[in-house]
Amino acid sequence: MWTEADLFAAVDATWPAHATQLVDGWTIRDGRDGGQRVSAASGSGDIAVAEQAMLDLGQDKLFMIQGEQAELDSELADRGYVVKDPVDLLVCDAAKLADGFKPKLDAIFAQFPMPILAEIWTEGGIGPARLDVMRRANCDKTFVMGRIDARASAAAFVGASNGICMAHAVEVLARERRRGVAERMMRAAAWWGLRHGAETFCVLTTQANDGAQALYRKMGMETAAQYHYRIKV
Repeated sequence: MWTEADLFAAVDATWPAHATQLVDGWTIRDGRDGGQRVSAASGSGDIAVAEQAMLDLGQDKLFMIQGEQAELDSELADRGYVVKDPVDLLVCDAAKLADGFKPKLDAIFAQFPMPILAEIWTEGGIGPARLDVMRRANCDKTFVMGRIDARASAAAFVGASNGICMAHAVEVLARERRRGVAERMMRAAAWWGLRHGAETFCVLTTQANDGAQALYRKMGMETAAQYHYRIKV
């Protein structure tokens, strides 16, 4: 059975920063413009030390508050940091989710980000820096193309680490939404994860993303952990 620490470790393994360093109790991430998740500092200790480490990397002062860190959260608030993007980590049994997936009909798996996948991600605002995150992930991984009427309609990146499969960068072409492809992509990801030793399936979404929240909960996923960011304004 996984723990909350296992889930956060899987996040780091399947969606890694360019580099990390441990500085006086903090994990400092060098994100290289890959987004908040690979750029935020996490852990605990002297806040000024973490701030300086992030400034040395040319990054914003950004902290990820994980689990039960009320004291850190309060101290950052007192320093003028505001909450940004509360996130849910939702999990379910991979075997149950994968039930009904039709290989080769619903999705195609690739070992590299095919040009059509890059086009779908670009349309959704997922650019080269995030593709670099996918490429450097040093875990079991796959690139997934979802299809409708034999046409490419969706893209996702999926990684597996220590028995946990995680789907990232799930993007459906605007003209193909509300046709069930996102649900089929999740089933495809879980199916692939099972074949790579992952019995638990996990996905991350902001609490404000009502559409994703509704879809994932409809598919039987439940919140297992949460985090949010604090950023200096």
